[in-house]
Amino acid sequence: MTTPGSPPNWPAIGRELTTRAEIARESWRTPAHRRSATPADVFAAARKADADNALFLGEIVVRYGWPGRSQVGENGCQAAVAIAVHADQDRQLQSRFLAALHEAAQQGEATPAQWAHVQDRMLVNSGQAQLYGTQHWYRPDGLLEPHPITDPAQLDARRADAGLPPYTEQARRLRERHGPIASLSAPAAVGPAPAPDARAA
Repeated sequence: MTTPGSPPNWPAIGRELTTRAEIARESWRTPAHRRSATPADVFAAARKADADNALFLGEIVVRYGWPGRSQVGENGCQAAVAIAVHADQDRQLQSRFLAALHEAAQQGEATPAQWAHVQDRMLVNSGQAQLYGTQHWYRPDGLLEPHPITDPAQLDARRADAGLPPYTEQARRLRERHGPIASLSAPAAVGPAPAPDARAA
C-alpha cells in the first residue's frame, strides 16, 4: 500500500479496494441460508476474506481517514463502504468505519446514503431496529424481509433525507434481483431474524 511516513498512494488504494470488493461480491450476494450450506472450507475462506478486507480498510482509516471520492474515486469509495458493511466480525472496527464515513459524508467525500447503509448494519448487528430499511433477510418461506424498522411510517422521509429512493423503489429492485419480498408489516415466518443479509438499495 504505502511505506511508513510516505503519503498515501490513493490510486493504488482505490484499485485495491475495488478489487477486494469485486472478489468478495459473489459471497456477499449469496443469501445467508445458502451460505451456511456451503462447504466448511469455502465458508471459512469467505469469512477470512471479509476479516482481511476489514483490516486492510482499517489500516487506511486509522492512518488517513476515510478513503473519499476525491481520493479513490466513486468506485473505490463504494468498495470501501461495501467492505465496511461486511466487517461484522469486528464490531469495534465497524463502528470506527461508521464514524469515519459520517465525517466523510459531511465533507462531501461520501454520500449520506452510503453512511445510512453502514448505520443500518450496525443497528441490526446490535439487535436494534434499523432506520433506513437497507438490511434484509430470507425467511424460511423464501420471502426476503426487511429487518425491523423504527417508525415505518416515517421510513421514506428518513430515506429521502439520506438521499435514498422510496422504499417501494428499493423493494422493486430487490424483487428483480432476488425474488419475492415481504411487506413491511408482514410478520416473520418463525422466530427472530438472523444476522443481516445486506442488499444494495
